[in-house]
Amino acid sequence: MTLRLRLLLWLLLALALLWVPLGVLTVRQAQRTVQDTLERAALFRLGFLVSQGQVRIQDLAQIVQEFGGVGFILSPAGRIAYTDLGDYQLPEGLEEALSQGQSFRQIRDNWLWVALPSDVGGLGLGTPLEEVAALPQRLLQIYLGIGGVLALLAFTVGAFGLSRSLRPLDTVSRELARRNAENLEPLPSPLLPEARPAVEAMNTLMNELKAALHRLKVQEQAARRFAYGASHELRNPLAALKGYLEVLQRRPGEPRATEGALREALRMESLLQGLLTLARLEGQGRVPVEPLNLKAFLEQRGLQVEGSGWVEADPRLLSLVIENLVQNAQKHAGGLEKIVLEPEHKGFWLWVYDRGPGFPNEVLPRAFEAFVKNDRSDGVGLGLAMVAAIAQGMGGKARAENRPGGGARVGVWLPGARG
Repeated sequence: MTLRLRLLLWLLLALALLWVPLGVLTVRQAQRTVQDTLERAALFRLGFLVSQGQVRIQDLAQIVQEFGGVGFILSPAGRIAYTDLGDYQLPEGLEEALSQGQSFRQIRDNWLWVALPSDVGGLGLGTPLEEVAALPQRLLQIYLGIGGVLALLAFTVGAFGLSRSLRPLDTVSRELARRNAENLEPLPSPLLPEARPAVEAMNTLMNELKAALHRLKVQEQAARRFAYGASHELRNPLAALKGYLEVLQRRPGEPRATEGALREALRMESLLQGLLTLARLEGQGRVPVEPLNLKAFLEQRGLQVEGSGWVEADPRLLSLVIENLVQNAQKHAGGLEKIVLEPEHKGFWLWVYDRGPGFPNEVLPRAFEAFVKNDRSDGVGLGLAMVAAIAQGMGGKARAENRPGGGARVGVWLPGARG
């Protein structure tokens, strides 16, 4: 059942709960009012007749003609004179009330009986209430007719208003139907205030989904580049190794072929070890760390450092970071210039400056991806990738920058620690 149908049913139920009790109360109140009015009118006419002094049966008969029914005069001796010859029986208690000088009013068997005491004993009349009893039915017919039309009109107006009020939800539904994995644009803010929190939550969810899909695409592209780079890097030493082995097959004991085969085997071993280390780091997540005096840690490895600071790091992994940064500067970037410790936002940057020409513009944004290297590089392109993975595992990050005056600097930021 749709929301629109549910609201319309609730509206219909609300109208019924208002219309039916109001109709019943209105009919009953109308019947009571008519009876009271008839009673007061009859007593008024009888009272006027009593005030004239002598009461004649003819005068009472004129009143009966107005109200219908029968009139009667009760003499002090207890004789009753009726205005017609019908068979009538006065209600119980009427004669006693008149004898005590009291008025009388009572409804019995759908007849209204009223009487007033007078000098001659008393007089009264009884009038049938058939028309009064039929009044609820006539009123109910009128009420059902006019009230039904008005209720139908109210329901139509309410249904139209509900339909217009729910149009913003229809708009949201249409907009959602247009969204898919290729279209995750935010939904427009609806005119219905009650729907805005839901739309805002959906927009937040779609933004997160869009970001997740983007990350998946980036990771997929990175995985393809990684697979291509790994296959390319392994193919080169395998081809060289194959060539050296063919030479050895033709000329056993050739020293240069033996040395070349051993060199290429060591190169493949280094590549496979780097891939294994990188995979282990990326799958390990956060690693246990401890406070380290970074300046003392570097000086123990024979490196001159500018600045000082304590960081949270794993000594073994930090040694691997420093080794890769220094080797990158010495072998592929013109040599090591200096190492600087720079505080920043509750942590420290470990910067390694080189004397090279800097990173090419197309390489700089991808400097920490596996198998990304300069044309002049003869390594396997895993050093900086391992640096970034280790930094992330220790709660830090890595960055590479070209300096305005020439050269580049590569560094890692690590969380600070109290010394």
